[in-house]
Amino acid sequence: MAAARLRAMVWQSIFTHDMRRYRRTLYTHMGDFTTLITGPSGTGKELVAQAIGLSRYIPFDVATLTFRASFAGSFHALNLSALPSTLIESELFGHRRGAFTGAVQDRQGWLEVCQAYGTVFLDEIGDLEPAMQVKLLRVLQTRMFQPVGDTTSRHFRGKLVAATNRDLAEAMQQGHFREDLYYRLCSDIIVTPSLAEQLQESPEVLRALLLFLAQRLVGDDAAALAQEVEAWILAHLGPDYAWPGNIRELEQCLRNVVIRQDYRPTRQRQRGAQARLLQALESGTLTADALLRHYCTLVYAHTGSYEETARRVQLDRRTVKSRIDPQLLAELRMMQDL
Repeated sequence: MAAARLRAMVWQSIFTHDMRRYRRTLYTHMGDFTTLITGPSGTGKELVAQAIGLSRYIPFDVATLTFRASFAGSFHALNLSALPSTLIESELFGHRRGAFTGAVQDRQGWLEVCQAYGTVFLDEIGDLEPAMQVKLLRVLQTRMFQPVGDTTSRHFRGKLVAATNRDLAEAMQQGHFREDLYYRLCSDIIVTPSLAEQLQESPEVLRALLLFLAQRLVGDDAAALAQEVEAWILAHLGPDYAWPGNIRELEQCLRNVVIRQDYRPTRQRQRGAQARLLQALESGTLTADALLRHYCTLVYAHTGSYEETARRVQLDRRTVKSRIDPQLLAELRMMQDL
């Protein structure tokens, strides 16, 4: 199961695959490993980062019978896409008074605030501008940084976790993301699965997720609401809907059904059938007959003509007609009407 594989990857990010080696030596060195979390938007990358950051080893002081640090306040998150590059530098590295207009006092950045057993989480690292990529690379290489307007170096003692929904391989190929930075980030990679991938492997996950979301929304009436929304989804979106917005979209679907017993995905996302075909092609799960049936239906939904569809796919008209999937065709037409 996709969810089980994700839990296993999170466990290994915290303890590695070898608990004996972790207990012998690695427990004090896990902060030296940078974790990169990739996956579609809305798949819980920050939750994964929190799980890793808040599960780090903290030594226990036998003399005082207390831990030497508190996990509370040890996780520091920074969304890089929400800030201009000048502010990112100040938030990350800190600044000295007078370093720029508005810097009226010294300020510590997250790299300095973060303690030895803490974690700095950089969300949307794929959006980081080249100049900042160079400065972050230096931190990962040397564990040293300088606040803006200061010449004194500081030591970063914590762990760094980064996340992105971008294709970093493509970004590197296009020159938008530095290869040397990527190879400093990729010592530990976690890929969060899409909702569609989870449901394809385990359809019962839909009911469990709806129940979880409904409990936060209506409390004691959660079971009845989850059952009602699940029935609506299966009847109107179908079991193979691609959920391009992942968990966030599922939550909004539930809220829409609660309010008006209806949910209509936005037009730009109404490519569920095409997305499923692409996903099935990439995973190699389609039989030749299923592929032909799916493709003929897609072309027919676009052309509205058996003759034109036959011409495009280079099959005779009767073969094309026999391969049209009525349920898929109805879904495609419903999307066109939205």
